[in-house]
Amino acid sequence: MNKKLTILHTNDLHASYDAALRQTAYIKKRVREMKDNGESFLLVDGGDHMDMSVNECLATQGKMHLDMLAETGYHAMSVGNNELLRSTPELIRKLSLQSSVPWLLSNLVEGDGSLIGGMKESLIVTATSGIRIGLFGATDQFEDLYENKHGFKNLDTLNVIKKTASRLKEDGADLILFLSHLGFGADKEMAKEINGCVDIIIGAHSHTVLESPVIESDVPIVQAGSHGIYVGELSLSLNIDNEGRHIIDSFEGKLVEISPDFEPDPAMEYILETGRKETEQFLSEVLFTTSESLSHADVIQLMADSLRNRWNAEIGIMYGGGAVGGMEAGDVTKASVMNACKSMHSPVLMELQGKHISRLIEDSFRDEITSKPVYGNGFRPHGIPIGTLAFSGVTWENTAGVISNIKVNGMDLEEERLYTIGTGSPMLYEEVCGYSSVKENRLIDLGKNEMVKDVFLEYLKSLLHRSVTT
Repeated sequence: MNKKLTILHTNDLHASYDAALRQTAYIKKRVREMKDNGESFLLVDGGDHMDMSVNECLATQGKMHLDMLAETGYHAMSVGNNELLRSTPELIRKLSLQSSVPWLLSNLVEGDGSLIGGMKESLIVTATSGIRIGLFGATDQFEDLYENKHGFKNLDTLNVIKKTASRLKEDGADLILFLSHLGFGADKEMAKEINGCVDIIIGAHSHTVLESPVIESDVPIVQAGSHGIYVGELSLSLNIDNEGRHIIDSFEGKLVEISPDFEPDPAMEYILETGRKETEQFLSEVLFTTSESLSHADVIQLMADSLRNRWNAEIGIMYGGGAVGGMEAGDVTKASVMNACKSMHSPVLMELQGKHISRLIEDSFRDEITSKPVYGNGFRPHGIPIGTLAFSGVTWENTAGVISNIKVNGMDLEEERLYTIGTGSPMLYEEVCGYSSVKENRLIDLGKNEMVKDVFLEYLKSLLHRSVTT
């Protein structure tokens, strides 16, 4: 006896709304075809549907995405770092409780070991053909970041995968699907360990375009790129043996590219229009007024000032890649800030010796460092140059490229002294920011549930009705 199942899968939309309108239209059309033909199907998403660097997502606090997921008709989604990393624990719990589409997460829990909000460790979905599909998800833990930032607790990913898959089989699942937000490289390594436990890995996180399934240790791995450009389709033929076990007899996978010429889905257009009206109101708040336009360098300098102020630190430092442009003269609104500041970095307070601060100043004039493109680690857009550094509380003289007479708050820089510095999280890591002198830093504090742009917004509010000139 044979049964058929088609799995439609997406991942890493990252709030690409215009693409989502067409992606959903295609999915609905394909689902109607399968229903009309009496075919069994499953529709899942691999996470990072949200992206708090996008104004509509931020302004609606992700609620718009719950409506989009429900409208598209997903059976379940895995939880990505963009659902987790740039939200407060309270918002994560709230969204996962409110979502009509189950959020699957098995390798991250509350500090007391309980499930986070409305998350589910696993789920069994019964297809129209009677196939019982066991689903579970796991996310990239970013080492101990979520433990430090949110107070969550990491579980051993490999161990929890094996236990969850075993429990799903005991509960009567015929087919075990792992919705992975670990990335393609990690999926290939994991497949070597979970062969026999998991039938298929539906991947995400690395934005990998797999035109057809990759087989690793007899486990098919699929992934559908990112940003709504593709919909993955995996067609399975299952053979039922004499003991009732469902064995994958054959499979065929492909990606369907979503053309910009596709007609958008009307219901999704309504959700987006409603969300954009809410966003417009949110972004219209006036923060302060400037009599002159602010250049990119002016914005970076103000951000350095805000970070110094946030921590009451001796020094503030901001990198050029923290903003993409300047601001026009007149009323500066939240929209002005959000359009200029796309990156999603956390504010940090660190210590650094004077001699390393001196080297940072020198390096901020070196093109091979300042022009270095950076990817991931919260930078938006990806590939933006790290840029030169703006310093708050520090002055110096530059004579023909020679830096001298460095002062911190009017006092001579002391090479061996430790100074407190308010900055953004990329400055903690040489491999991220490219400035080698940060290697000796010591992290003192981290803004757990805020971003650098949040600090900047609050700082600008304090300047309301003042005239800021360049």
